[in-house]
Amino acid sequence: MKNIELLLRKINQLITLIGGAAIALMMVHITADIVARFFINKPLPGTITIVAHYYMIIAIFLPLAYTEQCKASISVELISGFFSARVNKFVDMFGCLFVSITSFLIAYVSWGVALKNLASKTSVMQGDYTIPTWPSYFILCFGAALLGVYCLVKFLLYLMKNEEETQMIEEQK
Repeated sequence: MKNIELLLRKINQLITLIGGAAIALMMVHITADIVARFFINKPLPGTITIVAHYYMIIAIFLPLAYTEQCKASISVELISGFFSARVNKFVDMFGCLFVSITSFLIAYVSWGVALKNLASKTSVMQGDYTIPTWPSYFILCFGAALLGVYCLVKFLLYLMKNEEETQMIEEQK
């Protein structure tokens, strides 16, 4: 199980680099659009659509699992300070399970939407150009599924750790 977690960590880092590259490309693309608009009076076609349907989706949804891995997700610690370490561990463990189930549901539903958009070859008209947007729907599926897998593995590791601790306590008796 630890090997699976290590593999997921490496995948998360690679996927996050792709998300960072999308942000860098988005900055270059928008800057080029602004420069073209003001200096040659001809904006780059499709900038708004490409930014909204590709760069932003990649930057937001692909690194979700890495955010969880780094424990950088938003958390509210309003009452957890009053709990014991054991109760907080229990809450974290089932929080992982809840996030995993929710992520898999999002991935499942978005997969159906992505397939529907693939079948209809969904695209956006911007000016004289048609920009296909159906591929971006699969990015959401992949990001949500990766988050679900990571949280499920984390939950299983919690369970295995609890079993090891229980065995150690029984052996000490």
